Amino acid sequence: MTTAEDGPGAIGDGPVPTTSAAPSTPDAPPEVDVLAPWGPAGPPPEDAWRTDVLGEAFESRTMALMPDEEGPVVATLVRYLPYRDHEAPTEALGYPRFAALYIHGRNDYFFHTELARRVAMSGGRFFALDLRKYGRSLRPGQTIGFVGDLDDYDEDIAAALDLIRSEVGRLPLVLIGHSTGGLTATLWAYRHPGAAAAVVLNSAWLEVQTMAAARSSVQPVLGRIAARNPLWAVPVGGGPDLYARSLAGGWAGSGFPLPSRLRGHEDDPAVAGWDYALEWKRPGSYPAYAQWLDAVFLGQETVKRDVRLECPVLSMVSASSFPGEKWAPEVFTSDAVLDVDVLVERSARLGPLVTIARFPGRHDLFLSDPDVRAQVWDVMGRWLQAFV
Repeated sequence: MTTAEDGPGAIGDGPVPTTSAAPSTPDAPPEVDVLAPWGPAGPPPEDAWRTDVLGEAFESRTMALMPDEEGPVVATLVRYLPYRDHEAPTEALGYPRFAALYIHGRNDYFFHTELARRVAMSGGRFFALDLRKYGRSLRPGQTIGFVGDLDDYDEDIAAALDLIRSEVGRLPLVLIGHSTGGLTATLWAYRHPGAAAAVVLNSAWLEVQTMAAARSSVQPVLGRIAARNPLWAVPVGGGPDLYARSLAGGWAGSGFPLPSRLRGHEDDPAVAGWDYALEWKRPGSYPAYAQWLDAVFLGQETVKRDVRLECPVLSMVSASSFPGEKWAPEVFTSDAVLDVDVLVERSARLGPLVTIARFPGRHDLFLSDPDVRAQVWDVMGRWLQAFV
C-alpha cells in the first residue's frame, strides 16, 4: 500500500523504513506555485478575516508564528459561517453549545465543507487549522509539511484558540483530527489536561503498522540520522498511490461499475471525484524527512507509554485495511493507508471513556462514499450530543 495522505511510499501503511543506507541529499522536488490557489489577492491578512478559497460561507485569517531556520512561519485559521451558506439546514443556524477545531493530516489541508456543516448541525461553531507549512500556510521556499517536533504545533493551536476564544468565549472545545492530525490532537489534549471537552479521531495515525517493537528498533538509528541531516529523505517502499487515485477520480474515473447503492449519487464528489488544490494536497506526495518521521515516532511512543486522556474520545476507523497494490473496488471501501486493527488497539487505551466506531470507508472517512458518510455523520452527531 502507498499513501499521499500521511507519507510517501509505505510511510503510514507498510514496512517500517530501513535506515541502513547512508544519508544522501534527495533530488529537489519539482517547483510548485504554492500561492496559486489564493489567486491574485494572495493569502489573507493577519489582522482581519477574509473570504476563503472555499467560498463566502468560509473566512480565513493568517496567524504569524515564531520564525524557524527557513524564515517567517505562519498558520491559518478557517471559520465557517452557516448564515452565509445557502446549503446550511436550519439546525446549523442555532446558538452553538461547543467550539470545534479540525486538524488535518499529512499532505493535506482543510477543504471538508460538509464536515463544517455537519458539526454546525450538531451544535458546534466550526473552525479548521491549516498547520505551518501545509495548505494555506505554505509559503514559497518552505519545506512542505516539515516540523522537527510535534510539540511545535502547540504554537499553531494556541494562536488558533486565542482567536476562537475571542469569538465564542468559554464554550467547550472539541478537537477533531485526521490521520497525523489525529496524533497531533491526541498529544495536545494529553499535554493540556482539561483544555478539551472531547476528542474526535478520524483514522488517527497512533502507531506504525508493525506496532511498537519495529518502531522502537528503528527509532534510535533514525534519531541519529535526523540529528546530522534533518531533511534526509528516508527510503521507503514504493508503489501505486491508490488512495489518492480514488479521491481524485472517484468511482466515475475508476473503470469499475458504479455500485447499485450509489445510483442517484452520480454528482456526489466521492463518485465524481473530489475537488481540491493539488498545490496543497499533492498527488505524488513528497519525501518523508528524517527529523519529521523521528518526531512522529516519538509522538507514537508517547501515546503508547503515557497518554491517558481524561475527556471522552471517539475514534472512527475503517472496517478493514486494503492489503494490496493492485487497483480494485475495495480501495473505495477500506483504508488503503493505515492498518486499522493497529489503530483500534491503540485507540482503546487512550483513556477511560473511548468509543470506537468502524465504517466501510476510505482512510479519510469524511471523504468516503455518500452512504458511508451518512453513517459517519449520524454516529458523530449522536456522540457529540451525548458526550459534549
